[in-house]
Amino acid sequence: MVSNHKTDKQLLEALCLGDETAFRNLFNRHWEALFAFVSRMVGEDEQARDIVQNTFIVVWKNRNQLIIGDSLMPYLIKVARNETISLFRKNKVRLDGMELLARDLHAVENPENLFITKELNATIEVEMIKMPMSMKKCFQLSRYENKSIRDIAKELSLSEQTVKNNISEALNRLRKRIKLT
Repeated sequence: MVSNHKTDKQLLEALCLGDETAFRNLFNRHWEALFAFVSRMVGEDEQARDIVQNTFIVVWKNRNQLIIGDSLMPYLIKVARNETISLFRKNKVRLDGMELLARDLHAVENPENLFITKELNATIEVEMIKMPMSMKKCFQLSRYENKSIRDIAKELSLSEQTVKNNISEALNRLRKRIKLT
């Protein structure tokens, strides 16, 4: 029998060997925090429950191949994010991938979320450095200063369509880069 007082790492080692009690302990330990995180992303408790359930199903199915450090939470967040994206795609909801990833990572404040947030922000910064100046400026004004397409076009002396294209391309680049990480 596995104790509730064991670390995630110890429970993960037992889980990799197929220990159902270790899985239940990990589930009980992380369900509430993961649910809060997903619920804030999707805005609906029922969808959030489904996503969290699917996330733990993925963990169980992949238990023999799990290579995780000391904590399961970063892996759970990544799987939950992927499950959320899949759900939105199935429902044909338009996603702003970068914002979905960055939004509400602080729903559960802990070191893993802080690490993921820093990693995500660093990835975004690196990708933004590679962007042409016009694209970068359009994206920053839109996403960081919440300016409208019309206001950005006036400020930068660009057509509204050029601003839309720049923002769209910036988001596409960020989505691609984030998927690789």
